[in-house]
Parts: sequence; structure tokens; C-alpha cells
Amino acid sequence: MKIVKERFAGRRAVVTGASAGIGRATALRLAAEGARVGLVARRREALEATADEIRAAGGEALVLIADSSAESEIGSAMDKAASEWGGLDIIVSNAGIELLGQDDRVDRLETAIWEKLITTNLTGQFLTCKHGARHLLAAGGGAIVCLGSNCAYLGMATNEPAYSASKGGVLAMMKVMAIDYARLGIRVNMVIPGFIDTPMNAPVMKDTKELAYWSNQIPIGRAGTADECASAILWLASDEASYCIGTTLIVDGGQASI
Repeated sequence: MKIVKERFAGRRAVVTGASAGIGRATALRLAAEGARVGLVARRREALEATADEIRAAGGEALVLIADSSAESEIGSAMDKAASEWGGLDIIVSNAGIELLGQDDRVDRLETAIWEKLITTNLTGQFLTCKHGARHLLAAGGGAIVCLGSNCAYLGMATNEPAYSASKGGVLAMMKVMAIDYARLGIRVNMVIPGFIDTPMNAPVMKDTKELAYWSNQIPIGRAGTADECASAILWLASDEASYCIGTTLIVDGGQASI
């Protein structure tokens, strides 16, 4: 990576799920454009690797080991980043999981799996936004970008009702937050990725037949990249999107348009 310091020079950002995939790509891009970036995830080794890459290029990164669905942990992480830099300007609420093979048709779905997905994907984003918004308010405003899924409004994730419900909840929460904070200087928006080449989708990416099947469902004919999602996140977090409130920016190669 190369530090170019343009859109986000002097901005202070926190990205959850920054150890891999879309979160990692977003953290690297924010740092490349001048932001100081707090990296939140549970895996220290992966976070340190991301931080090392940012620092090696001359950027500034803060490793924040936390489970975003544990209020004391994510609250402390936000407090630490704000204390380190004198406030926060950008929150990217990205952390999430998908339990393929465990999430199932509702009559077969184990309650524990339902609860795990809702807790991680929905409660985790709520807590990230809750503690992040408090620091943005103290700083006089900023931007929150939540990560969703086209499963939130399309019945495409068959046998994944818990995952779909968790993402639907985030979409609804984002819409209300956008209105609640619009006149308080905080812009809240969402990026909705489609089928993206990330570690979460690694089993499909490695299976030639599965990859061909899913690619054929996408008008552009391929999986998206984490960096393509990061580009959308950065735009919504930037001043270029100053009139975007409650926007859902779909990055899915046209899949939702079918």
C-alpha cells in the first residue's frame, strides 16, 4: 500500500472486523488516504499484520482486540481510540459471521445458532454504533457506515433464515439511525455487498462447481472483491457523500436487479 493522504487526512476512524476481508481492505484504504485507523477484531495476529502493513507505509494504526458483540469490549475499544486521538470521525460497522451448514430452515434451526448469528451480526452492529455514535457526537459529527447484505430484502439465502434476519435487522436499524442523527451532524449509511471473494466465502471460491453456479447468478458474471466494497464504504464515509442520509449502496454486480 501507499499513503496518498487525500480524502481522509486527519480523520480518525474505527473499523470492526478489520482482520480480514472487507474490513481489512477498508482499513488499508482509509489509512492510504490519510486516516488514523483503529482496527477491531478478536484475532490479534491478523490485526497486527494489518497494522504492520499500514505502519510500514507511513500510516497510523491502533490494534484494538475486542468482540464487537460484547458491550464492555467494544465500548473500551472505542474509548481507547478516542482517547488516543482526541475523538473519532468515522465508524465502519463491519464485523459479522455466516454459519453455513448450521443456519437452517426454521423448523430445523437450533435456537443456539439463531442466537449466535443475531448476537454477532445485529447486536454487534448495534453496540458498535452505540459506542461509536457517542464519540462522534462529542466530536461534533461524523459518518457511520454499516455493512449489510442483499439477503436482508431478497429471499435468496435459502436455509439461512438467521443470517438473513440479522442483516434485515441491521438495515432497519440503519434507516432509523440515519433519521435520528441527521440533524446532529452524523451521517448514517449502508453498503450492501453481494457475493464477494472473502475468507467467509472461501469454501465456495475453492469449489469450481459452486463458484460457477454463483457466478452465473450475477449479471457481471463474477464474484466481487473486498477492495470494490471498500471503495463504496470510503465514498459514503467521505465528504463527497455529504447529502447521503440512510442510503443503501449496493455492491453486488447487478444481482439484486434480477
